Amino acid sequence: MELSNRDKAEAIQNSIETETLSQVGLINPHSYKQHNPHVATGLQAILDLHDQMPMDKVYTNVVRKFQDGDFGFVHVDYFLFEPTVAFDIHRFENGVSVEHWDNLQVNSKKLNKSGRTMTDGKTKAQDHHKTELNKTLVKRYVKDILIDRQIELVSDYFKGDELIQHNPDMGDGVQEFLSTLAQWESEGKPQVYSKMHKVLGEGNFVLVLSEGFFKGEHVAYYDLYRVENDKIVEHWDVIERIPGLEKRKNENGKF
Repeated sequence: MELSNRDKAEAIQNSIETETLSQVGLINPHSYKQHNPHVATGLQAILDLHDQMPMDKVYTNVVRKFQDGDFGFVHVDYFLFEPTVAFDIHRFENGVSVEHWDNLQVNSKKLNKSGRTMTDGKTKAQDHHKTELNKTLVKRYVKDILIDRQIELVSDYFKGDELIQHNPDMGDGVQEFLSTLAQWESEGKPQVYSKMHKVLGEGNFVLVLSEGFFKGEHVAYYDLYRVENDKIVEHWDVIERIPGLEKRKNENGKF
């Protein structure tokens, strides 16, 4: 039976641990566009990177897997060169991946203020009939609150103070989130969202790829939201610095 795109994305990432990427045959060997700026484009560059990993320590644990049309995307707890949390996205054509995006962040393994990790929480999509509505809701939220900073609109997107938070530097609650943003700004290291690049979703889970600045560095934000009854109720994220052009190993762009 043909695997779904979510299952194919999971199988590709799991093949890192099992060292079976070539055997699973899910990446186009002739045309594979790479958006990770630290890796050259093409399948061989991935295989070469795997050869450098400390395989006695490497593990992959796909915690969440979703699909949106030709895209399969996964939320992964890794040990690659160090403990890492990532989102990986694959675009499929004719059954194989032809394009890949990702965002990686070191996992400190510490619990946040509310005792949560970067990957725990709900994992299964529901309300598949509301995928497009949920994508629209989250897209509006990122534009209104994170990019335009129209904080007065925050009640449009949350039910009271309810927000389950997995960011390692915050605890639960909408007010906690807003207070942390204000604190970072007062300390001269604001979290700035400047542009939204891609919105993917399945059911009540929506992943948004954005660009901006954090603590003075140019970064990519991958934010995953869970929606219930037309309100955002849970949030996970991965933030990664974008290297300068001179340090990138491909010319495909981060997004």
